[in-house]
Amino acid sequence: MGKGGEDYGKREFVAFKQTDPDVFPAWAKDIQECEKHYGVSRKLGLSSAEVENRRKIYGYNELEKHEGQSIWSLIMEQFNDTLVRILLLAAVISFVLAWYDGNEGGEMGITAFVEPLVIFLILIVNAIVGVWQENNAEKVLEALKEIQSEQATVIRDGIKIPNLPAKDLVPGDIVELKVGDKV
Repeated sequence: MGKGGEDYGKREFVAFKQTDPDVFPAWAKDIQECEKHYGVSRKLGLSSAEVENRRKIYGYNELEKHEGQSIWSLIMEQFNDTLVRILLLAAVISFVLAWYDGNEGGEMGITAFVEPLVIFLILIVNAIVGVWQENNAEKVLEALKEIQSEQATVIRDGIKIPNLPAKDLVPGDIVELKVGDKV
């Protein structure tokens, strides 16, 4: 399990299971069922009025833009885990005990502080790796936004419209796909 309970393990896809009643599995339906569900004709496409209505409901066809997290918030997020906090507490207790035993007539040598230093080192390495992974994930998301298709050919009001900005597509649009098109 990942931080926050996300499961990053490998999964096998056995069959589509409908979990969200709002999701329509268009890829598993025939053309007539899709036309009926979206209220559209594949020959005429959507009307201009229907496009505007759907745009008000669904918004523009683009990925959300969000601010990246600051480096300090990413670092603090790495220590926002119960197990990490337990290890941090164990390191502090171990450090205090090493300090206390050294002052009580014991030897105040470096060997007394090896255990807390190793725990702190492990926590620091864990935070560095976590920040690195989060940063890479943000870069991948930005790269995904860059490869997003910019134009599409669509049928609306019975007219084939080439080079329509992809952000103007709405659910139910009849889109022409050709070899090499980005979806």
